Amino acid sequence: MQDFLLYTTNGLLLGVIYALSALGVSLIVGIMNVINFSHGELYVLAGYFSALFARGLGLPVTLAALLAVIMVFIFGLILERVLLRNTYGNDMASLIITFVLSIVLQNAYLLIFGPYPQKPPGWVTGSTHLFGLFYYGNQRLAALGVGAVVIAALFVVIKKTWFGKTVRAVAQDREMAAMLGVNPTMVNMLSFGTGCALAAAAGVILSPIFPVTPTVSVGVSLTAFIVVVLGGMGSLTGCVVGGLVLGLVQNLGAAYVSSGYKHFFGFFILLLVLVVRPTGLFGQKQL
Repeated sequence: MQDFLLYTTNGLLLGVIYALSALGVSLIVGIMNVINFSHGELYVLAGYFSALFARGLGLPVTLAALLAVIMVFIFGLILERVLLRNTYGNDMASLIITFVLSIVLQNAYLLIFGPYPQKPPGWVTGSTHLFGLFYYGNQRLAALGVGAVVIAALFVVIKKTWFGKTVRAVAQDREMAAMLGVNPTMVNMLSFGTGCALAAAAGVILSPIFPVTPTVSVGVSLTAFIVVVLGGMGSLTGCVVGGLVLGLVQNLGAAYVSSGYKHFFGFFILLLVLVVRPTGLFGQKQL
């Protein structure tokens, strides 16, 4: 029981981070119909920014993490304006641009930061005795809690605020939303920036535990795409459920079968779901 609870807690932690990262992909797909291949590179960029601000400039770790997310959000706005805005309606062009961007960013990171792992300082130290059975690192517990809060905040914004209503209106009927006074171009730009900021949030939350390197972005992007397809393309609820399912299956499978098959379990559960339900767990494109 002790080992099972430990592996389950690890699975929940990774599941929350998987969901957080995948929500950014799903939001951009749902609004702009753009598959952002550079999503993982934005995760890594936030990890580098967080480490640079905290270790290089001496800022408090929480302020460094917040600044890193804001910087990536602004970077996302610039990318949308400079690279993607002229490709609306041409899915293949945006696909190629983001794919090339991911390669450019990986090589830029390698040139600037080198191939060595880097991570910001931890937010907290020590460990907590959970369930009276095992000790679990406070940094991991903090990451789990902050990730869950960010996800809950996103749902409140999408479901309860004026911005969320305009986003859902554009996702459902762009022309009708424009006739009612919504600016779809502005919604696109803010949605892309928000999607990038969600990747950044995942990066600053997880990088104190798992350091970033230029090539770790490939796994981040791949996992986010698996979660999006598993949960249902464009479904935010599906991203959360898909992320938790993937995190738990990977960790329990690695613990009780073999860690060498960790990624295989993810692909297997994805294949199984797609065979039974080709549209993913939550089917329709719906924010």
